[in-house]
Amino acid sequence: MNDRLRQTQDMLARHHRDGEAFAQMMKDTFDGRFNETFWEMWEQHIEPALSDVPVILDLGTGPGMLLRALAARYPKVRAIGVECAEYMLEAAVDLPEGCETIAADLHDPHFPLQDSVVDAAVASMVLHEMHQPVRALREVARCLKAGGCLYMLDWVRAPLKQYLDDTALDVFATDTPPEALEDLFIHFIEHNRFSADDLVFMLENTGFRVLEATALKDGRQARIIAEKL
Repeated sequence: MNDRLRQTQDMLARHHRDGEAFAQMMKDTFDGRFNETFWEMWEQHIEPALSDVPVILDLGTGPGMLLRALAARYPKVRAIGVECAEYMLEAAVDLPEGCETIAADLHDPHFPLQDSVVDAAVASMVLHEMHQPVRALREVARCLKAGGCLYMLDWVRAPLKQYLDDTALDVFATDTPPEALEDLFIHFIEHNRFSADDLVFMLENTGFRVLEATALKDGRQARIIAEKL
């Protein structure tokens, strides 16, 4: 294992705290995250770009729940997940025919895919975990066909007060444990790494044209759909 991959795995382990529990949460909350609104936007923006035998890439696939959902929706699909967290790979669900997972670090991506073979890609709650997502976006653009689409959903930068409103911790109480404060502010920095404008800027400079950028959850999240030029 190279040092870059180990650094990414260690960072993810710190970010997710209890990896096994986090992987289970990804399974338990899948239907709520990939809900009716997600699939409505998918049908509107992504589905028209799919070929009869679609190839779809899921960045940070976790235990692979989206791959299984895509296989149920598109029986001829080749659904490819990318993941490097060991606890996610260990918790992976059984995948049907046509689905696979690539163990790869998105900070240093080298997908075993030819140029311009992917119809669509998904990056759900991935980029905020990355120290720099430029190389991953370039690699996705390389693999996407012209006119192929990237569906991105992520946490974006928001004021500290708004972030704290979503937590149960009383940050300013004198008896708040120092460890809890440190953990909260570490996650604040991670969840506020990029603004929505930052994500759009990076997409526009890595081979994409942004079709839609919508604020969600009072500006705490952004949904961005971009087309490969």
